[in-house]
Amino acid sequence: MSTSAWLCACLSSLTGGLDPKVPPGSWAGVARMAEAEALAPALGFGLARRRDDAVPGDVAARLAERFRQALARHVVMSRDLATLLRSLEEAAIPVIPLKGAFLAETVYPHPAARPMSDIDVLVKPGDRLRVDAVLRGLGYRPGSDAHSWTFDMTYDAATFYDGPEGARVDVHWRLVNDPRYAWNHVEADGVWDRAVSVTLAGERALALCPEDLVLALATHLAIHHGLSGLLWYWDLKLVLDCWSATLDWDALVARATRWRVRSALFFVLRGLAERFALPDAVHDVSPRLAPRGPRPAALCWLVAHRSRGLRDLEHVIPLLLIDRLTDLLGGIGSAVVPSPAWIRARYGARSPSLVRGYLAHGGRMAAVVGRAGQRVTGR
Repeated sequence: MSTSAWLCACLSSLTGGLDPKVPPGSWAGVARMAEAEALAPALGFGLARRRDDAVPGDVAARLAERFRQALARHVVMSRDLATLLRSLEEAAIPVIPLKGAFLAETVYPHPAARPMSDIDVLVKPGDRLRVDAVLRGLGYRPGSDAHSWTFDMTYDAATFYDGPEGARVDVHWRLVNDPRYAWNHVEADGVWDRAVSVTLAGERALALCPEDLVLALATHLAIHHGLSGLLWYWDLKLVLDCWSATLDWDALVARATRWRVRSALFFVLRGLAERFALPDAVHDVSPRLAPRGPRPAALCWLVAHRSRGLRDLEHVIPLLLIDRLTDLLGGIGSAVVPSPAWIRARYGARSPSLVRGYLAHGGRMAAVVGRAGQRVTGR
């Protein structure tokens, strides 16, 4: 059993009553991998419950400290989430907390077992400027990265804010905001019609219905994390354990087709089945999603031969996961030759000339293709 497989078995023991054997290799190696995969708080929580005397004292103390840090972080993030939800409700702005902000309190055996680096929320596209005003009123300021806030608001589907006490809020108005991935985001906006009422951090909010939650988590894992990351797989494993008996699997497959995320869902479910024991319904539905053609075959090869480098293929995997060839061609075209307005917004500050902007973009595209080629070939 590999260290990764042992970690998956240990995670399953938190909810399934399993008792994994002594890990392969050293306990220090297990701790390092758990930290790299953001699973150290969960492992610390699980080992504290089992009180395994075989765990070296320094490793047990190290993992227990990671859990305490995660617990302190959860208290802070929960407080900030409550303030945000309360302020948005007062402004009559509907909001759906995403990922850790929702999962920690609903499917995890302990909220601090699900580490949170930020608060992710989904808002309606037409509300993003109103949300901006609310966040600025709470002392948040737009974050700084390669894209300007104006670019994010106009051409992206998400932006982020840094809080006065260090918390970060990621505001999304689409569930997927990777420009390389072409999908039917208009169809996915229907999540608002199916959203359910929940209470998080003591405040009222909305949540994705179970079928939409599975699609959102799977697509996020596939597109934004390159089919990599045990934490993201465990998120989905816990969701399926919680709702698989009541999930409408026919509706899930039909919705994946309409959203054009069938390939993403298939590859995530396949990876999930390789790591965890899953309900029979998952194994029954996977063959119905199986894609055919050269792009899925190429992705199967990458998963088999470049599994440790999938995270570095963020420019390749979204293209291989696009369901329709026409969407792929259109996405490549707009990426290689974007509109003049896009060029000015993206490169204007550094390249005041439109020609220089296109040259800068061409150089960036050449560098991206070169790096992707090196990673695919294993160099």
